Amino acid sequence: MQHANRLIKQRGAAIVVVALIAVPLLGAVGFAIESGLGYGVKSKLNAAVDAAAIAGARAVANGANDSERQANAQLAGERYFAANFPSGLMGATPNTPTVTASHHPDGFWTINVSAAATVPTTFMRLLGYDQLTVGASAEVIRRDLDMMLVIDSSGSMGNPSDAFDDVQDAAATFVDLFNEGTGGDRIGLVSYASGADVDVPINKDADRGFDKTQIVNAINALSPGGYTTSEWAMQQAYSELQAIPPALRSSLRVIVFFSDGAPNTVAAEFIRLGNPVTGSLASGTSPPPNFRAEPFYNHLDQENYLGPWGNDIPELPDTGLGNVPLASYNDARSFSPLALPIENTRCNVNKAARNMVENVANNARDEGIYVYTLGFNGSARLSQQEVPFCGYGPEELGANILERLANTTAADISNADQPRGLTIIFDNSDEAEAAFNQVASAILRLTR
Repeated sequence: MQHANRLIKQRGAAIVVVALIAVPLLGAVGFAIESGLGYGVKSKLNAAVDAAAIAGARAVANGANDSERQANAQLAGERYFAANFPSGLMGATPNTPTVTASHHPDGFWTINVSAAATVPTTFMRLLGYDQLTVGASAEVIRRDLDMMLVIDSSGSMGNPSDAFDDVQDAAATFVDLFNEGTGGDRIGLVSYASGADVDVPINKDADRGFDKTQIVNAINALSPGGYTTSEWAMQQAYSELQAIPPALRSSLRVIVFFSDGAPNTVAAEFIRLGNPVTGSLASGTSPPPNFRAEPFYNHLDQENYLGPWGNDIPELPDTGLGNVPLASYNDARSFSPLALPIENTRCNVNKAARNMVENVANNARDEGIYVYTLGFNGSARLSQQEVPFCGYGPEELGANILERLANTTAADISNADQPRGLTIIFDNSDEAEAAFNQVASAILRLTR
């Protein structure tokens, strides 16, 4: 009897011990299970705040002023968060995310998103925890943009007749993708043919922004005619960006350069018939022995024809306008002897034009400026030698020069220590909008 009583007491004690062990054991098991659920919720929450921050960075490009941009960023962030983490996902209840967009005076935006979600518990209630709360945050930086758009309006752009219309439409659509108004992006416009004009100077004050209508109207006012003074156009664009006071410059600076052929004109001060004269000297493309007198233009007025040149300008200066050397910065080309016959001088003009645009682009990239190039190959001027009588090899095709300017990995000469841009070549003018959009997408990726 006593033995039986002892067994009963032992069994009772065991039950108590098991009960005492079971509660924390179930809590521990539940903690492991529900912690796993919590990690799953946190993973989804991280993805949702990341998406919200990226959406906010996109939306901050819209608005007439910073207050509107901040409101747009907040609204977009909240919408994207809700789409990626709806209430009830994995049994969790999210709070309304906090979305802030801050514009920093040194040229960039930060978009911060934070959110939390609660998950009800089952097993962990045994340990006194009715719910789990997990949090996540994300930050995206969107850089402000200073950009010069450079458009080739030379005579070859009139072939076929509607090609330039397509390019104008594409350029206008391109400009529309960026943020105008006070506090927005800065955009200026340069056009070039037998000279180069700053059609719309870039905003150089602390208010930032640009007038979209003004630039689109200036683009639409262009008409094709003349030669290809690429180097002076590139120098004008570079000078505009450099003229912005250093303390006010954006953290992202870009030149977008469009052309349909290789450079063939040098803007400089020449000695002509013993007198100094400033203008744009075109090398021309007609082969020997049928050389004709090539045109000489006023560099500031592409329609101001100064007459032909030939033996009256037998030598070239050391530098062109903007103090750009005519000699190549990397010895890519060497000049022929500066002596008659005239074809030597003409080929030197052509080599100088190519050297100079590459010199300016190299200077710009040294300053951290990205160069993007677009080429229209409708008349095959980018894929064929324009001046075959100068002894050029395949590295002198216009398409490769555009690759060099952008410092792409496809170029025969590039510098890994400088910003790498993008080159887009298109053969049909109806592909112009898609080409400009590719460049815009590349630039916008860098802003975020």
